[in-house]
Amino acid sequence: MKLYRNLANGIIEGVQEVLGNRMALRPTLKNILIKNRKWGSNDRRLVGKGIIEIIRWKRKFDLIGKLNVKSKNYYRNLLVVWSIYNDIELENCFTFSDLQKNNIHDPLLIKKSKRVFKNSIPDWLDNLGMKTYGKVIWEKEIQTLNRPAKLFLRTNTLKTNVKKLQAYLNENHKVNTDKVSNIPNALVVKENKILTHLDIYKKGWFEVQDLNSQKISIFTNPKPNMLVIDACAGSGGKTLHLAAIMKNKGKIIATDSSDRKRKQLEKRLERNGVSIVEYLNSENKDFFKKYINSANIVVIDAPCSGLGVLKRNPAAKWHMNPKSIKQLVGIQKQILYKYATLVKSGGNLIYATCSIFPNENQNQIKKFLKSKIGLEFNLEKEEVLLTQNTDGDGFYVAKLLRY
Repeated sequence: MKLYRNLANGIIEGVQEVLGNRMALRPTLKNILIKNRKWGSNDRRLVGKGIIEIIRWKRKFDLIGKLNVKSKNYYRNLLVVWSIYNDIELENCFTFSDLQKNNIHDPLLIKKSKRVFKNSIPDWLDNLGMKTYGKVIWEKEIQTLNRPAKLFLRTNTLKTNVKKLQAYLNENHKVNTDKVSNIPNALVVKENKILTHLDIYKKGWFEVQDLNSQKISIFTNPKPNMLVIDACAGSGGKTLHLAAIMKNKGKIIATDSSDRKRKQLEKRLERNGVSIVEYLNSENKDFFKKYINSANIVVIDAPCSGLGVLKRNPAAKWHMNPKSIKQLVGIQKQILYKYATLVKSGGNLIYATCSIFPNENQNQIKKFLKSKIGLEFNLEKEEVLLTQNTDGDGFYVAKLLRY
């Protein structure tokens, strides 16, 4: 395989945007592909793979390439190490005279290195993982988080069923899937590929949604005709699932502060055939006055470090640090305390993050339960979904009952 200059430059641009300018991974990748519409499907796939793998394995490549992160050619050199490591031929304009190719393919160099280099993670994250889980569980978890994410689909039961969806994908699009045990409407695609251009996606038969993200809505267990408030709803992945579980009966209020995500949600609601969702801006003070002590269920999918979703977003480990996580914990606390007031007596408060660490999860709930508003709640159950045990992203979820 040969990597031509224009593709190589696209990879370098993407890596530099994410690592150097701290831009979000997925929007960066999307923008690069939009700017280069003439690239074929194989070229686009290779560029995407290169950007994600270099970001994922950055620290390992630093080690085996003996790279100077302060060098003006650092991102270019990362590309060269990645290409040699994967036996990808580069055009002659990409050379690295100081690099010993034998080092890159020397298994002993990595085998003898520290865990932070083997698994390409920052020291602070390794320390946090070891403190939380211990050597055996943490090493297995971080190894699993470094594997590419599987592609899971959620059947939209408002429009079809999992049996029909699976058969249609196979017969009409040659997309092979397997059912997922204990998650009745989930499918896992055997070979990752883009499916959002398919006719049945446009008709709303399915959504692309991680397995453990689907479990959050199942854990929430809303019933038809309930009033559910979905805080931090974003573009509505869980909102849509909650509506399907409720059989499109009742009312869901989805809140967020992003107009861009609101527009995405509106399109998804129409495609999915969902009519029970009302969007409200989370900065609307009247909303909290109107719905105080009213909701059967409040779901808080809190902003978090994203350290449970490193499979699909390896940039999070380089963008986050203890200081930024501490700031997030403060934001989570504000949201938790604010939205708890909306739960009616006998109702449930669901708190979830895509982090697997206690400072954003169990510790957050423990402190909440000792607060003035928290004394009105009882913790019914909580669960940490580790990726090594589930194949999905890492999540935490807690269910609290208001007296």
